[in-house]
Order: sequence, then structure tokens, then C-alpha cells
Amino acid sequence: MQSSDTSKLFSQAGKVVKVGLVWTAALFQRDMSARTIATFDNAIEFRNWTVVNDTVMGGVSQSIFEQTSYGNLLFSGELSLENNGGFVSIRNRPQPLDLRKGSEIKLRVRGDGRTYYFDLRPSNQRMAGSFRTAFATKDDEWQEISLPLTSFAAQSFGRPQPKVNLDPETITSIGFTLSDKKPGPFHLEVDYVESESPTTSTRAEEPLRTPRSSDSVEQKLQLISLAIERGVPLFNDGNPAACAAIYEVACTALIALPGTNDSEAANLRVALRETETTDNPVKKAWILRYALDASLARLVDQQP
Repeated sequence: MQSSDTSKLFSQAGKVVKVGLVWTAALFQRDMSARTIATFDNAIEFRNWTVVNDTVMGGVSQSIFEQTSYGNLLFSGELSLENNGGFVSIRNRPQPLDLRKGSEIKLRVRGDGRTYYFDLRPSNQRMAGSFRTAFATKDDEWQEISLPLTSFAAQSFGRPQPKVNLDPETITSIGFTLSDKKPGPFHLEVDYVESESPTTSTRAEEPLRTPRSSDSVEQKLQLISLAIERGVPLFNDGNPAACAAIYEVACTALIALPGTNDSEAANLRVALRETETTDNPVKKAWILRYALDASLARLVDQQP
């Protein structure tokens, strides 16, 4: 389920650079204590998700979900208020989540300026509803959003259930809902969903410091590893253009990172310029992969 407009997404070099820097920043800000609840790199993961719209009550709203060429979840469709309708939603099938040690849910999303709900559903649920909290999106802009568990409130068919309390241990399903009473098309792209422990919030209170050289090396290793992890499956699935775009983002981000020496940056720039001489996405992917492999080898040698 790969997007047909991949080439359009990467047609503007400036946008690629912007996405790369945002992606890099998000990668380095994710605390090691965070625990992944959902990622969407593997298409098999989508078998566990399902759509629930107002059609179950006579409405006519429509929604779908699919995997993007980046390996993200794209939830899209059209909200309608006809026939007393007005909501669209997706959710995954129940599975153990173990949110006992978490204090908040963290999302990385790109929306359309509309306000969505994030839903938590317990296994011992006695009501036809969920615990939910709202989050606002910015039009076509990636955001990392934190949702404290204390902000979730019980609801059933949109009606508050004030006497029902959230027990994180019982949560087995997550989901997204749109019901803002604004008819029309919508889209929400999701990179990941994480549960973060209380130790995560204290990091923001720590004073800023100059990264040590070992920190810089580790950051670059993580970035290259993530690029290869996401790029290789796309290449093997017959989408070298998307793979090349991910490698391009990684190379551009590596150049911008503190601690990248002139020689390393020069080699990456040479590879990026070389890709401009060909329209063959397979060649572009390999040119950039060789550059990333070379950087990876140098970084491994720098490790203590």
C-alpha cells in the first residue's frame, strides 16, 4: 500500500531538507526510556487495524488507512454530517500494551490543521466508548505531541462518563477519531506512538550542554541505521525512489549535524551532487547508500 505521489513529495529539494532536519531532531529528542506502542514500517502491522465510522449509525462519512512510502500510517477520507453522522475513526485490535509504567503518550503526526482525538480502550470495557484526549494539528507540519495519561477522560457515544477512571494496566487498544463537526476531507499521518515513563519529563529541565564527541558519533550512527532500516525494505519492494529520498534526507541531515568534519561533509555533498546527474532512482539509491556506508565505517572507527 504505497503512495502513488511519491515523486511529487520529493520534487522540491527545500522540502526534503526541511523534512530531514525535523526528522533528525525528532530522532534525537526521543528518550531512551520511551517504549514503542505502534510503528508502521511493516505492512503486516496494518492487518491489526480497522475502520469504524458513523456508517454504523446511518451516517455516510468515509475513511481509509494505508501505509505511506515513508512507512507511516495515513488516515484519510471525508467527514459528513448527513443522516446525523459526524465521526470517523480507526483502531487496532486488542493486544497487551502495558502502560503501567508510562505517564504520557507521545505521538509524531502530520495533520491538516484539524483537531483529532487519541483513544485508549480497555480490555474490561463495560461501555461502548473509550478514554480519549484531543490534540490539535498544524497544516502539513510534523509535530511531536505529548498526551499525559491524566488528560484522558472516559466517554461513550460522545457523552462524558465522569465516574469511570482510567486504569493503564487494562488498556489494550489505541486509535484515532475525528468528530469536529466540520464536513469535508481530512488527512492525518502518524509516524509512531510511544509510551513514556516519568523520567522522560525531567530531561526538559536539564540545562543545555555542548554535545560530547561520543554523543555526536552515537547520534550519527542512529541516524544512518534508521535510514538504512527504512530504506532497504522500500528498495526491495520495488520503490527505489522512496529509498533514495530517505537516504537523501539522511545525508543532508548528517551534513547539518554538529561535529561533522569538513572531509565527511564533503564526501556526502559529492554524493548528493552526483545524484543530480541521473534520473535513475536505483542509481541514486546506490550512490547515497555508498556514501552512508562510508560515513558509517568512519564513525565505527571513531567509537571508543
